[in-house]
Amino acid sequence: MSLKNKRMNEINKQKEKRKEDILAAAIEVFKEKSIRSAKMTDIALKSEVGVATVYRYFKTKLDLVIEAVNWMCKEEMQLMLVPFEDDGYKSMNGFEQVSFILKLFILLYEVYPDFVALLEQFDNYVVEEQIGLEQLENYEKNIIDLKEITFGAMERGKKDGSIKMDIDNNIFYTTITHSLMSLSQKLILRGNILKSDSEVNGKKQLALLIEMAEGYIKN
Repeated sequence: MSLKNKRMNEINKQKEKRKEDILAAAIEVFKEKSIRSAKMTDIALKSEVGVATVYRYFKTKLDLVIEAVNWMCKEEMQLMLVPFEDDGYKSMNGFEQVSFILKLFILLYEVYPDFVALLEQFDNYVVEEQIGLEQLENYEKNIIDLKEITFGAMERGKKDGSIKMDIDNNIFYTTITHSLMSLSQKLILRGNILKSDSEVNGKKQLALLIEMAEGYIKN
């Protein structure tokens, strides 16, 4: 590799690092101020660069919001997908694998509440700004990774006899993940509105929902 090419590679690495720093700073600002209230100047201040530099990488706040959430999801999903490479997971039957996947939502609720809350903010922002589906392709790809793993576990369960054959994978996955995520977001963002809400803690509510889903698919 020529000296010129080495230099270009180094410059590109520096640019990519700066871009990631801005994305990470944006996520922190969104958590502190909300996506709606955050300004480009806030993000520039947090990332310790000039606002012109932020605009050099992202033409609009909308562009930055979408890419920042994509980046956050990719980072979090990489952590969530690690256990699926473990021999312990691979040795489970299909039903056990699905159960393991669903229990990740309890982990999200307990360990990553900021992540769950920010996804709710982003969903609302998407609706408010009328963001087109084509702009959300990368966001959807990050979510699809878990969907494909779940489908694989369900097909495994149907083959090994641990999951009912007549379960529609897509209907089950969409319904239960939406239910678990919506409940998690409600518990995190709105907490206890009525006195009776505090009588059962959030983890137990999620666990019951998972138990109901398990009973629905178990053969």
